[in-house]
Amino acid sequence: MSMDHRTHTAGGDEKEILTIHDVARELGVSASTVSRAISGKGRIGEETRQRVLQFIQDSSFHPNAAARSLAQSRTFNLAIIMPEVRDLVDMPFFHTCMHGAEEVAQSNDYDLLVVTTDGTNLRPLERMVGNRKVDGMILTRTYAKDVFVEYLKQSGVPFVTVGRCYDPKVLQVDHDNSGACKELVMLLISKGMEKVAYLGGGMDQMVNIDRFDGYRQAYAAYRMETEKKWIRTDLTTKSQIAKAVDDLLKVGVDCMLCQDDYICDAVVHELADKGVSIPKDMRVASCHYSRLLDNFPVTITSLKFDIMDIGRKAAQVLIDQLAGKNPSTLTMLDYEISLKESTK
Repeated sequence: MSMDHRTHTAGGDEKEILTIHDVARELGVSASTVSRAISGKGRIGEETRQRVLQFIQDSSFHPNAAARSLAQSRTFNLAIIMPEVRDLVDMPFFHTCMHGAEEVAQSNDYDLLVVTTDGTNLRPLERMVGNRKVDGMILTRTYAKDVFVEYLKQSGVPFVTVGRCYDPKVLQVDHDNSGACKELVMLLISKGMEKVAYLGGGMDQMVNIDRFDGYRQAYAAYRMETEKKWIRTDLTTKSQIAKAVDDLLKVGVDCMLCQDDYICDAVVHELADKGVSIPKDMRVASCHYSRLLDNFPVTITSLKFDIMDIGRKAAQVLIDQLAGKNPSTLTMLDYEISLKESTK
């Protein structure tokens, strides 16, 4: 046996590190045979497999990540695809989701590569797929027309989405955004706020579609009609939000329901600039809570989702798929309604 591979233990003793080639040389078999025995894949006789595994056990041989990667044709890298930096500044959701995914990836001996891109640029994904840099990907934002999903389906790379996907066959981990918004709006209506305005962002994103759908379902459940003048969507800038707030104040709504924390932050500041008191003059609620909403004198009614958990769940579903398991196509996570001063 080759004695060229040594390291030192904490006590100073030398400990031999064996490679796949060392094992192959000792047993008189090929390195590929050892690889197949370790990975459990490929053609190999049962007697030979057992002889290799027994030798590994007797020698306390533990293949390192590089050896396992070669043996299994895997990189032990996962990629998480995030919106571009300008969005991350305003939406801490993605940072928290990433930390949850990283926690599970590391505990399963995977490294997590972070890629930021917009919703249309495929080049970062094409490079990773073409260079075989990752075993699977996590998409943290989904779209009604999703070029990332279509590309990954065609490439055959395993992936999971954080958020609902238009294709029910795709692995998805999501919060019940539609059900949560429906319950919140029904609660607001039951408290006497029958004219609930809706302020939302781009309707190309699935999460925005689901939240608006929940808003409409709430009124349908009460057999009530929403009015077009209460609804403002595709709000992407603070100036657009400011105009929407001004218009809704003239309409005379009872409550302004904000699609997310970014819009809610802008709405609250705009109301303060206009001298509108919350909740005395206008009630406000958000379909998503983040620490951004903790910066106001008045506490904000909101929907709370465990973002770390959705990141963890997404990574675990992807790793389970890579391990040959059959995870559920849709993993739906719960939510909490937090009633605060802003809707009293």
